[in-house]
Amino acid sequence: MIRPMSAIDRFIEEMGIILQESGGSRIAGRIFGLLLAEGKELSLLQISERLGVSRASVSTNARMLTKSGVLKLTTRAGDRQDYYQMAKFAYTDIVGDLSARFRRYGKILEPCAQEVRAEDEEAASRIDHLTSFYNQSADILDNWAETFRVEGPNRGKND
Repeated sequence: MIRPMSAIDRFIEEMGIILQESGGSRIAGRIFGLLLAEGKELSLLQISERLGVSRASVSTNARMLTKSGVLKLTTRAGDRQDYYQMAKFAYTDIVGDLSARFRRYGKILEPCAQEVRAEDEEAASRIDHLTSFYNQSADILDNWAETFRVEGPNRGKND
């Protein structure tokens, strides 16, 4: 008999799908979801067993999440295992990464618009519009991430 999926397991699976749809690894999303739901550090073995995936896959994806600033690697004295936990500002770091990507896209497109302008002013105008979208979005994301970092997730709930 198949046991029904718990609400936490469903959340973990949904996080995997969300990250996969964003171009990332489904396993990385599941690791993120598990560590967020648990709220404590877990060893690679614990993560592997809980998610039913290989330790190698967990190790690869946890390292990638650590490199991007979402997870933090921890150790325990006398214990050779690696442990992972959510980074303090994991959400804002995700927004910061998106902001940096948008800002980079804007910088790439600006000279393109200049070059295209000599050939087609209307096309250059559309490129300028996209460049502006990326630059303004980056500013908005930076401001929002900083507000979230300072004021936390409950800002405005009781105002």
